[in-house]
Amino acid sequence: MRGFHCFACPVLSIVAILALSTYALAEPPQTNIRMNLGVWDVPENDVGISVKHTDLGHDERFTDVNVSGLSGSVAFSHMVSPRFAWEISMGGYSDSETQVFSERIDTIFGGHHYETITSNTYSVSVSYVTFGVIYYPMYELKDTLGGISSFFRPYLTAGIGPYFGWEATWDDNDLTDADFVSTMGAYPGIGLDLMLSRHFIFNIDLRYQLVEFNEPLKGIEDFSGLNAVAGFKVAF
Repeated sequence: MRGFHCFACPVLSIVAILALSTYALAEPPQTNIRMNLGVWDVPENDVGISVKHTDLGHDERFTDVNVSGLSGSVAFSHMVSPRFAWEISMGGYSDSETQVFSERIDTIFGGHHYETITSNTYSVSVSYVTFGVIYYPMYELKDTLGGISSFFRPYLTAGIGPYFGWEATWDDNDLTDADFVSTMGAYPGIGLDLMLSRHFIFNIDLRYQLVEFNEPLKGIEDFSGLNAVAGFKVAF
């Protein structure tokens, strides 16, 4: 009997843990906060970070640094049924170019470094506050797929809201020019929630941002493009 107890205790413990885990995945909390980072691919701009050095002669150098297409978002959502949720999302796009003119300075040890003479920075940012809906289609297959539909939760989403554009120019850290525009925009999208635990969810979100301003920012009016982000949701 003692051997039976020794064997039964860990088995029952494992069964209990599995049962609680299944319940946690099958009945996730109704409200969550999402935090994501990624890229926003505007067709007229290259996505990424690039640095280009050009020697001008006379021991001077021109450096051009481009940071384009970086994106992030924070969202609050609430399930109103097993298939539908509403979401309020805030996020944005960043694009900046810094031009630095520098002069070569020789050191007493035979080396050298470059010292900045002047710098100019041109930046553009697009931000938004949108209201959207999320639809989880695999809930319809819950009886067929069992626990898979609770762990692996793809979704469709769409939303609308105001988009804000900001353009600024700095000369040697002094703001010399700025412009602000706004418009209404929208997005359709798809995504995937992976239920790592009852309160922790890995999220992948793909949206096509539809936003066009009436005035250009850094020569661009249409900032429509694919917005791909990944991150986590905290459910409570």
